[in-house]
Amino acid sequence: MTLKILIIEADQEAAARLGEKFQRVDYAVCSHAGPQAPISELASFDPGLAILGPSLDEETRLKCTQKIKILNPSIPVMILCKRDKLQEESGKLPFEGMHYVTADLTAEEMSKSVAALLKHESEYEISPDSPIIIGQSEAMRAVRQKVHNFSHKDITVLIEGETGTGKELVARSLHYHSSRRKGPLVKISCGTFPDELIESEVFGFQKGAFTGADRDKPGRIELAHEGTLFIDEIGNLSLNLQVKFLQVLEDKAFVRLGGIHDHIVDTRVVAATNSDLAKKVREGQFRKDLYYRFNVAHITVPSLRERKQDIHLLAHYFLQKYCFELKKGVLEMPAEIYDHFQAYQWPGNVRELENVVRRAVVLRDWSFVFKDLTPVNGNAKEAGISEAGTKNMIEHSGDDRIKESFKEPGFSLKGITKVYVAEAERQAIIDTLQRTQWNRKAAARLLGVSYKTLLNRIDEFRIRPEFP
Repeated sequence: MTLKILIIEADQEAAARLGEKFQRVDYAVCSHAGPQAPISELASFDPGLAILGPSLDEETRLKCTQKIKILNPSIPVMILCKRDKLQEESGKLPFEGMHYVTADLTAEEMSKSVAALLKHESEYEISPDSPIIIGQSEAMRAVRQKVHNFSHKDITVLIEGETGTGKELVARSLHYHSSRRKGPLVKISCGTFPDELIESEVFGFQKGAFTGADRDKPGRIELAHEGTLFIDEIGNLSLNLQVKFLQVLEDKAFVRLGGIHDHIVDTRVVAATNSDLAKKVREGQFRKDLYYRFNVAHITVPSLRERKQDIHLLAHYFLQKYCFELKKGVLEMPAEIYDHFQAYQWPGNVRELENVVRRAVVLRDWSFVFKDLTPVNGNAKEAGISEAGTKNMIEHSGDDRIKESFKEPGFSLKGITKVYVAEAERQAIIDTLQRTQWNRKAAARLLGVSYKTLLNRIDEFRIRPEFP
């Protein structure tokens, strides 16, 4: 068969035996890699299926699965484990597309397991750009289960959760797992435009509807025909626009701005909000009938502080992802950083964690974590992080780039001084930009340099906002 199988196994003899099993049942294209292989090496094998050998421990399996899913979310992963561990391991899958089977299967049984796995995966037709919902906490497993339950039922879904929890990720997953996945996924954010622009963006307009309307323009609803319309921040809709959305949901028809003819539309609506819509209904700020129309099926995405057991998994996933995407070397995450992450409350949720890890990968430095992420209510002490330990970690991390210059050929005291000064200058610019909320003119005044000089330094040090 043409299926390319990649076997990841620490024991090379065990990997060879597995390869022989598949070759006996006509899976001829098999490659082997060790668990420490970088993503770039795995990519060179162009696998259609990854098999993780039985010698790998749980943490290594997770890291290998992360690499595969970063490479291509559509690649299924088969994990070989002991028979008595099968039920236990299968109950805590952190990723979609992971399948546990017993390691003692015969070649024929293994072939049947592969065939069943591929059939299961083909039902969803997961593409390389499909979203990945990550988490092994009970709350996130429940979210994934609801996505599977609702995706094939062509009903309206309301997704609630705080900012940065991943509501759009859930909406995209609903679309890509649905029968509408070959159609468009169109997003409209109600918090981005004023009411008059939202109306024209969503419903479109006819030529001559207002000054400047020199042509007909289809709205987002029309563009989402036979696909999914994702309405973000639905709680920001005015009462006037709520009436129009109610009509669309009830009649599957709408009228363009300035038009007189009904347009029939076949689209599934998925809505998301970080507001308490039930409370808005009670306060008269949101129509009860529209609320019930949106809330046919309901998914609540938990905050990161409510699923702290996923922090380590998410942090390492983002760490590997950005080291690969930004073509950076491996960056280790010290235990002190993990403890600090556990103590922090993450008001920006998963989005904040992702940005923090991305910044660390770019800077090759974790010291800013202790300065920028402040635990509250004594959580740092509860996590076992002492003030002295934190200070030592900052000093150690801050010196890393300077120590690296010692290893360069032909280093000198003058060269080390130059590196030290550049690092101090870079950090001063970052701190000042953060204080001024990236007002570069104000930062230039505080630093005592010209605006042009500051811009040149920002470009030279490749400084970017933490939250783009």
